[in-house]
Amino acid sequence: MYVVAVQSDIEWENRPANHDNVRELLEKARVPAGSLVVLPEMFDVGFSLNTAVTDPGSPSISEAFVRSLATERKVAVLAGVVARAGDGRLANEAVGFGPDGSELVRYRKCRPYSLAGEDQHYCAGTTHATFEWDGCRIAPFICYDLRFPELFRPAAANADMMIVVASWPEVRIEHWVRLLQARAIENLAWVLGVNRTGRDPTLNYVGRSCLFDPHGKQVFEADARQQVLSAEIDPGEARRWRDQFPVLRDMKPA
Repeated sequence: MYVVAVQSDIEWENRPANHDNVRELLEKARVPAGSLVVLPEMFDVGFSLNTAVTDPGSPSISEAFVRSLATERKVAVLAGVVARAGDGRLANEAVGFGPDGSELVRYRKCRPYSLAGEDQHYCAGTTHATFEWDGCRIAPFICYDLRFPELFRPAAANADMMIVVASWPEVRIEHWVRLLQARAIENLAWVLGVNRTGRDPTLNYVGRSCLFDPHGKQVFEADARQQVLSAEIDPGEARRWRDQFPVLRDMKPA
């Protein structure tokens, strides 16, 4: 499976500008048809708690863009978006669409970042989600989820790859890289982290999107520049390693 990480510089609360930027990045990268393209958390507004601005409307402007990107480029796209959650509430979600425009997955962030008050503006999810693309079983997660290994453990039962989309700031960037590697090692799974770069009104972001194989070996790591990274992965590597080193069989309920 061919995975593509889009590490974008997100313009604050400006959907049209961010949509144009993503299109331009993918055009320059010449992404092959059939790839899985991954965009960061809240890729088209930034990590904003201003729900009057981040509300995507109905139908969702953000999801319409992600779907059109998938159909136009003949790829699958997984993106972090703000979504309507019912009862007038919003949620921080990762949604995926296939090249035919069908919805592949919808995951709601289980651990909103309470230290910044995210939980006061976006409602939390309750469980992981998985989907299959090009023979790979994938579980998406979002940013702060990464600090809670118990969220990833149930997904390890059937996911070959875990993807974390994020707006992870520079001040804690070493945690980002090390925790992604830890999730790969402990779950014997491919782990891809796709972060943003640039600045918002309060924080600086330095990217460092990265991919780890099921042994915890790094496949790639971005620097702080806006860029597109890609790699071809073998989903079977996770399954073979789990057969050779079956530690997941010893998992016990908490």
